[in-house]
Amino acid sequence: MTRLALFDIDETLIYTDGAGRRAIGRALMEKFQVDASKLTVSMSGKTDPQILREMLALAKRPPDGDDHIREREMYELYIELLEEELAKDGRYIVHKGIPELLHLLEEHKNVQMGLLTGNIEKGAKLKLDRFDLWKFFPIGAYGSDSANRMDLPAIATKRAEDHYGTKYAPHEVAVIGDSIYDVMCAKHFGAVSIAVNTGVTTREALEEQKPDYLFDSLEDINAILEAILK
Repeated sequence: MTRLALFDIDETLIYTDGAGRRAIGRALMEKFQVDASKLTVSMSGKTDPQILREMLALAKRPPDGDDHIREREMYELYIELLEEELAKDGRYIVHKGIPELLHLLEEHKNVQMGLLTGNIEKGAKLKLDRFDLWKFFPIGAYGSDSANRMDLPAIATKRAEDHYGTKYAPHEVAVIGDSIYDVMCAKHFGAVSIAVNTGVTTREALEEQKPDYLFDSLEDINAILEAILK
């Protein structure tokens, strides 16, 4: 039976040394005159629109009639700045086991792949292109589709069905990510939740969400494959 594996990006597949945070901070200052360095907002597991709105709320910037337009303009600027940040020298890494795992899944006749990420789509592509990983993911659901991560499994699954010509029951979908929100959205949809402790979220916090599987990393590619196929 075919399974759909949906991967988070940041801290699950790759580490980009804060490039996204720096880019969104620069864009917020230019478009909204908000100093993001003074705001304590966790970005882990959240969508880009959610992060933006939380930062603006903390900055006590009142909404106005132009905010939706400004958001769109801000994301256009964010993409430009993200490209600049990713071009700088930094500690950019692909997490251990990821290339081997993606090649294994790409060749497996019973597994199809996609993304489920809070990044807006253009940002997701920029980040993964930096590591030549975008090619593995013909479909995905992104923060640009919905600010609510709980909406993303259904969006990604529908796109995968259209692309691959395969129907998936929720239990035939696996969501792989490093944050509690990856586990929560998987459970909300009825998918298999595969948590990996490679991000800033503590193992204890992940355990509290009771994922179906919890790994320290994705290095044991055969164990990950087994979890996806169950």
